[in-house]
Amino acid sequence: WQPWQASCCAVSVASENVLLRVRLPLHCLVSSLGPFKTEMGCFNMYIFNRQGTCIYYHEWFRPKSVKQGAGTLQDDQKQMFGLFWTLSNFCATMDPRDQNKPQLGAPRKIGQGCKFRSFTTSNYKCNFLEVPSGIKLVLNTHREAPDLTDVLQALYDDIFVEYVVKNPLYVPGQPFQSDQFVNALNAFLRQNGLLQQQQIMQAAA
Repeated sequence: WQPWQASCCAVSVASENVLLRVRLPLHCLVSSLGPFKTEMGCFNMYIFNRQGTCIYYHEWFRPKSVKQGAGTLQDDQKQMFGLFWTLSNFCATMDPRDQNKPQLGAPRKIGQGCKFRSFTTSNYKCNFLEVPSGIKLVLNTHREAPDLTDVLQALYDDIFVEYVVKNPLYVPGQPFQSDQFVNALNAFLRQNGLLQQQQIMQAAA
């Protein structure tokens, strides 16, 4: 038996005001840690624009291939965004402190309601950040990773803005590829203890 053969798993969902425990499908997410034993590590990262299009994807360590899950990388990205949208709305709707919380499934403005930050399973942790511009960062890490809200915000401010937004060749909201961004991203994650040189070499192979 392997963890990714299960149809769903128990997860803890964290936002600013609530902590929920739910069961979610596994098919679009990373699998077990395999041979990677570090206490901290990154599996993969998605960056979405405000419309939900994945404009950047990076993979460091993902023993479960996309074909075993969503089928294609495009479907994987769509399902990840759908997961983010669903949990964000669910957390805002269930917020016990907000008297103006939206109805479940109702359209929600960017930044409205409590902010959904992460969920943790027995195998990994999925970390989220949505900024006022509508850009969304999703970083899958080891399950023992701490709250990465400040790290993701710094990643957006110091790496994405500096190496992507300020690049004169960048078309806002469109997919991009940049060696400078990748190098800065790897260095930033290593500096914050979230990436090892072994992972960088595996991703580049």
